[in-house]
Amino acid sequence: MHAQKRLQKTAIAAALLAIAFEAPAQTLEEVVVTAQHREENLQDVPIAITAISSEEIRTADISDLNSISVRTPGFSMGTFTPAQPQLFIRGVGSNADGAAEDQSVVVFLDGVYVGRTAGQAFDLFDLERIEILRGPQGTLYGKNAAGGAINLVSQKPSETFSGAVELSAGDLGYFSTRGKVSGPLSDTLFGKVSFTYKERDGYVDSLVANLDDFNAYESQGIRAQLLGRPSDTMEWLLTVDASDDSRTGPGRSVGDQFLQATIAGLGGFAPGFYQNMLTQEPSSDVDSQGVSLQMDWDVGNGTLTSITAYREANAKVTDIAFGVAFQYLGLGSLDNSVDESSSQFSQEIRYATDLSDTVFLQTGVYYLNEDVDRLESLDIVCGNLCAGFSNNFYNASNPLPLYGSADQTNETNSYGVFAQAQWSVNDRADVTLGARYTRETKDATNVGTPDGAFAILAPYDVKMDESWSAFTPKAAINYQLSEDVMAYASVSTGFKSGGFQGLAPTGIAASTPFDEENVTTYELGLKGTLLDGAMRFNGAIFTSDYEDLQVLVLTVQPDGLPGPQLTANAGEAEITGIELEAQWQVTDMLQLAATYANLDTEYTQLDNDLAVNEGNLLRNAPENAYSISAIFDMPLASGASLNARVDFSHKDDAYQDIPNQEAAKMIEYDVVNLRAAYVAEGAQWEVAAWVKNATDEEYLLHNSVLNPGLAQLPLPAAPRTVGVTATWNFGE
Repeated sequence: MHAQKRLQKTAIAAALLAIAFEAPAQTLEEVVVTAQHREENLQDVPIAITAISSEEIRTADISDLNSISVRTPGFSMGTFTPAQPQLFIRGVGSNADGAAEDQSVVVFLDGVYVGRTAGQAFDLFDLERIEILRGPQGTLYGKNAAGGAINLVSQKPSETFSGAVELSAGDLGYFSTRGKVSGPLSDTLFGKVSFTYKERDGYVDSLVANLDDFNAYESQGIRAQLLGRPSDTMEWLLTVDASDDSRTGPGRSVGDQFLQATIAGLGGFAPGFYQNMLTQEPSSDVDSQGVSLQMDWDVGNGTLTSITAYREANAKVTDIAFGVAFQYLGLGSLDNSVDESSSQFSQEIRYATDLSDTVFLQTGVYYLNEDVDRLESLDIVCGNLCAGFSNNFYNASNPLPLYGSADQTNETNSYGVFAQAQWSVNDRADVTLGARYTRETKDATNVGTPDGAFAILAPYDVKMDESWSAFTPKAAINYQLSEDVMAYASVSTGFKSGGFQGLAPTGIAASTPFDEENVTTYELGLKGTLLDGAMRFNGAIFTSDYEDLQVLVLTVQPDGLPGPQLTANAGEAEITGIELEAQWQVTDMLQLAATYANLDTEYTQLDNDLAVNEGNLLRNAPENAYSISAIFDMPLASGASLNARVDFSHKDDAYQDIPNQEAAKMIEYDVVNLRAAYVAEGAQWEVAAWVKNATDEEYLLHNSVLNPGLAQLPLPAAPRTVGVTATWNFGE
C-alpha cells in the first residue's frame, strides 16, 4: 500500500513537471532600481545590487533585515540584541553601539538615512522594493556607507482606489495582521495608510526557573503618506511613520562550553539547544518614528530634489548576558542594560540634468545633525556566588550588585557635497566619474561610574570633540558586449568617521578618539540576459583594501576579569570575493533563482596587542554562502491558480571575533522555508500555508564569549514553525 502511494505521488510529480517543461517560458520582467537616485534598469547599473520586489517580499515573508541577508550574496548579520542588528556586507560591518560610534553598513528608508541601530529595528511592510548595494557607496550616499547600503523603498499612494488586508496565524502563538488602503483624495492629491501588527510566544526556556517565554515579541507599525502633484512640473511626497517593538529577549541559551555548561552538568542537567539558566527575563523595548518630505521640481533642463527628514528612536534593553544557577539557587549573573534616545535631522538637495545628449550630471549637498543620549551599565549580580566572600565590593548581608555605568551624549554634524556624471561615449560604452567631500564633527561627553572590580576602573567625567573629513572618488566604465550582456569595471572608495568609546574603563580611554576607516574596492562585473530574456544573471569579482578598519575588541583587565568591549583600529585588511545571482523563468509555471558568494578575508596588518591575530578571518564573513528558490505557479481552469515556493539558504561557519575563537563562531547552517497558496480568480483573495525552518535546523542569530573562559552567549534562532495566511485585495 505504501509503495503504491509513493508510486502514485511520483507519477503525479512527474506529470506536473512534464506539463511545466512543455510550456513555453515567459520573459522576465525588467527590474527598475533607484540606486543612483534615478530610475534605471538593474542590468544597466555598474554596481553590485540585489533587488527584491514587492511580490517576493510578500510571498517569502521578508519582514526584517535578517530575512534580507539570507537572500543577498555577501550579506551576513548577527543580532546581539533586538535593538542592535549587526549588518555586514562583504565582511565589513560594525558591532559597536556607543553614542559616538557609527555603522559601516547603513540603512535608508525612502532616501532618509537611519543612523542608530535601534532605529532600524522595525517591521518591513508596505515596501515596493528593497535594494542592497554591496561595497562602498562613498559618492551618492556618503554617510558612513563604507561597507554598503540598504535602500527600503515604500509603496507610494496609488492613483486608483485599492487596498489589502492580511491575517496570519501559526504555532508558538503567532498572530499577524497587515493592511493598507490607498487612492485619490482629489485630482492632484493621493493618500495611503498602511499598518502592521504581529506577536509570537517565545521558544527558549529556563532549566532552573519557571520561565519559558524567552524571545517572545509584540510589534506594531503604521505609515501614512500624501502624494501631491500640483502641476506638471512639481511632485511632493509627505511620509509619517511610527513603530514599536517589545521583546522578552535576547533569550540566549546555555551553550556547550565554559562555566555555564559545567555548572549545569554538576547540577545533573543536560541543557538543550533552546534552554538557559536564567532566573529573570531580559527585555527589549524599541520605538521609532519619523517624518519626511520629498519635493521634486522640473527646473530648466533638470530636476531639483529636496528631502527633509526628522527621525527619533528610543531603546530600553536589559540583556541578561550571563546567568548561572545551581539547584534553583541563583549564583550570579552579568547584566547589560541600555537606555538610549536619539534624534536626527537631515537635509539633502540634489540637482540632476542632461548637460548634453551624452552627459548626465547629478550634484548635491547633504547635512545631518544627530543627538544621542545613552546610559549603559554592566552589573554583576552576585547572589549566592559571593556569599563566601567579604571584600570592599560585596557584603553578604547587603547583596548589592557590582555596578559600572557610562552616561554618554554625542552630537554629530555631518556635511557633504557631491557630484557624479555619466558620459555615454558611444552606443556601447558609458563612463561614470564621481566624488564626494565629507566632513563630520562629534561633540561628546562621558561620565563613568565604577564598581571597583568590573568594567570601569575609576570614575571619570570627560568632554571631547573631534572632526574627520574625507574625499571619496569613484570611477566606472560599462561596456555593452552585446544587446543583452554588459560588462563593467569600477574603482570606488568609502569612508566612515572615527568616534569615541562608549563603556570605557578609564577617562583616558573614553576621551581618546579612534580613527576613521577607509576602503578602496576594485570590481569587475558582468550583467546580462539569456534565452530571449528568460534568464537574468549578474556576477561580480572584487577586492577591497581597508585601512584602519574599526573592530570591536573584548578586553581583559589586570585582575583577569573580562573588561568592556572597545573599538580599535585594526590596521589593514584585505577582502576578495565572488558574487553570483541568477533568475530563470524555466516555463510559464516554474521560475528558479539562486545566489552564491565566496569571501576570502584576512587581517593583513594588526598593531600592538592585536598583532597575534594577523592572518585571521574577518567577522561575519562566511567563506561560502548560497541560496536557491523554486517558485511554481499553475493556473486552473476556473481562473484561479495554485502557487508554491521553496527557499533554501546555506551559510558556512563565520567567526564573531578577531581571535577567531571556535566557541564564538556562528556554526554553518541550512534553512528551508516552504509556502503553498490558492489564489482566487483576479487575485481578489488568497489562502497560503507555510513552514519556516522546515527541517527544524538548530542555528544561531548571534554568538560570542566572555573571557577568560566564563561563558558562551549563543542566541538561537527559532525552531520549525507552521502557519496559514489569508489575504483579501479590494479596489480597482
